[in-house]
Formats: sequence, C-alpha cells, structure tokens
Amino acid sequence: MKVVIIGLSAAGLSCLETLLRFSPGSEISVISEEKRLPYCRCILTEYLGREIREEFLTVRDPSHFPPNVTFLPGERAVSIDPPAKTVALQSGKKLRYDKLLIATGANAVRPDYCSDENRVFTLRYIDDALMIERCLERKATVVGGGFIGIKAAYGLKKRGIDVEVVESLHLLSTWMDERQSMVVEDDLKAIGITINKGDEITQISIRGDTVTSALKSGKELESDVVVAGIGVIPRIELAQGAGIMTDTGILVNEFLETSAKDIYAAGDCCEAMDTSRNRPWVNAVWPVAVEQGYFAALNMIGMCASYPGSIAMNSLKTPDFHLIIAGILRNGEDITFYEKQIPRKRQFRMLAVRENIPVGMMFYNAAEDAGPVLRLIRSGKPLTTVKPGEIVRGEASLYDMMKSLQQR
Repeated sequence: MKVVIIGLSAAGLSCLETLLRFSPGSEISVISEEKRLPYCRCILTEYLGREIREEFLTVRDPSHFPPNVTFLPGERAVSIDPPAKTVALQSGKKLRYDKLLIATGANAVRPDYCSDENRVFTLRYIDDALMIERCLERKATVVGGGFIGIKAAYGLKKRGIDVEVVESLHLLSTWMDERQSMVVEDDLKAIGITINKGDEITQISIRGDTVTSALKSGKELESDVVVAGIGVIPRIELAQGAGIMTDTGILVNEFLETSAKDIYAAGDCCEAMDTSRNRPWVNAVWPVAVEQGYFAALNMIGMCASYPGSIAMNSLKTPDFHLIIAGILRNGEDITFYEKQIPRKRQFRMLAVRENIPVGMMFYNAAEDAGPVLRLIRSGKPLTTVKPGEIVRGEASLYDMMKSLQQR
C-alpha cells in the first residue's frame, strides 16, 4: 500500500508511527514544508523564554525512519487529484497514493500590521521564534490575551524581558468572563507583566531598532518586537482545491475520512466530532492531533476504528499558577454552571453541566482534581455517583468519579 502524508507535526507523526507499527510494509511518503527536523510547536513559548534549548524541541529524527519511508523536507503539496490519486508538489514531482492523510495544520492569524519589516511576528513555527530572538533585547509587546499570548508573555518576563500585553477584551475572553479572568490578570501583574485591556494597536512605526505601537486609547508602547498571538486558522486550501468538503476545517466522518474516498484528515485542519458540543468542531491542540493521527492510520489500513471524538481543551502551567480548561464554558441553553472559589489559595473550580452531563470545566490552581473531571466530560455520560456541587467543592472522591464513568 502506498501512503502519502502531507504534514509532519503532531497528526502526521502520529499517523506515520501508527502505520509503521501496524502496517510495517507500507510504502510511505511524508511531505513537510519545513526543512527542519520535526519539532513540538506547542512549547515554542518555552523556547522563547529560554526554559528549553532548541535541540529539545525535536520530537523525531527522520534519519531513523526505515527504508520504506521517504521523507520530503522543504517540499510543498500544491494540489490533490482525487480521481487520479496523485499529489502534485511545488518541485514538479507527483506522488501516487492508495491512501492519503491531509495533516496541514493551521497558520497563525496575522494582523494587517504583521511583517518582518515592522518587527511584528507571530509564533507558530520555529523560524518565528528565531526571528523574535534575533530582534529581542529588553522589551516586548504581546498582542492577544489568549493561551498563546499569555504563555509568550510569561516566558519572556521570566527571562528578564519587560512585557506589555494588549488585549481587545479581557484575558482568556474565549473561555472566561471578566470576573474570572481577573484572577489570572492579578497573577500576571504580580510578576511584573503590564496588561492593557480593552485596547488594540492602530498603527506601527519603526525608528531604528525600536517599534512604537500606537493604541486606540492613545497610549504608545515602545519595544524591540511585537509578538502577535491572536489565534490560528485551519489550513484547508489544499482540500478545497481538490473539491473536498470543508467548513471551518476539513469535514470528516467517524473514521476521519473526508468526502473524497481514501483521503483522510487529522490535526488542526480537521473538523471532527466534539463530544461536548455533539457536533463537528476544530479542536486545535497537540493531544487531539495525536489521537486523530492514530485513528486515521488505523482506518487507512482497514481496521474500521471509529474515532470517539474530542473536546476543546488547553492548559497554562507555570511555577506561579496552573489553569486547565476544557469543553464548553459559554452560557447556552440548558447549561448550568457550578463554581467554588477559595481566594486565600488563589483557586477556583467551575463545572458546566447540561442535563446532568458534564460538558465543560475550568480549574485554576486545582490540577489534582482535573484529570478525572476531564474524563467525565469526554465520556458524555450523566453523573450517577457524584453531584456537580461535590466536584467543584472538592468533595467527590476519585473512586466515585471513576464509578460514575463505568455506569451506563
């Protein structure tokens, strides 16, 4: 069987390793736009904060691939021909496949003022981090108060850089209301990060090595660089060009197969079932991409493995605070929120429940209880042996939560 994998990050690597385990005789071609060794993008903020060295970003050395794997670094797939079962590359080559995985991931959202000349960078690829590193001396402006922005700001501050964050609403506004986000804001301020809420950049100007960011409020920020961390957008253009059905991401069935026969999708470009929403959704995080790559590989080799679905989730772990978020946390029909705060511990727990089924969670500085609750949300089952109030008060035992999981 000839397999082509487009993309060699979390989903592509997971698919490759699963194929090598269960179908070691497959002839596999792996296309990667980057010339670098496969690396972990989700810890680039730690690299930027000098918590880890560049070599520790690498997750796989292609020189160790077996002879039946052809690694094509620095190549870009430009089109897919589903009837002919071929992938055309920018170099002019064409690859034939029996099964194809599209794992093109997502790109960072780039504001209009984002350019190397303006010293405004996103932080999606290692080359982004290297360019930021080359320009950085004493000060940085971070745009965006989501997970990417906060992680970048925290890492930079911890390495001794003066940091100001610009956020158009409030921190983590996709997940939290303003009252809840104040806990995170206070902890960031405590380590010296300045937060500019309800503001945005209207103009960028450069003088020598200094970037001046003019804000809507009239304030001006001077820094060495601006780091834009305002989200990602799935890369679906290749699939669209091939006539494959897309929405926000590439649409797939329960086996992660697209609308084109023998073409699968996984990772940040893939819109698969979200169990808490009970509808297709793009959950662009590393663990979900790994899972989807695994299930896509199983189905490529004919194992008919139904993908159980995922939930939105993210975490923010530092020596100063730890936030874990998952599922649905916005007000909606029939959703009830249970919350417990312990101010002296800088701690809170929140659980979202619909028809006695947990659908979302937010645990701040309470990581010890988060794992079982995450499993409850992923199961999509009603609570039986525990009550929502007991969970947020920390009164539910691990035994009772696991027992609830086992109930049908």
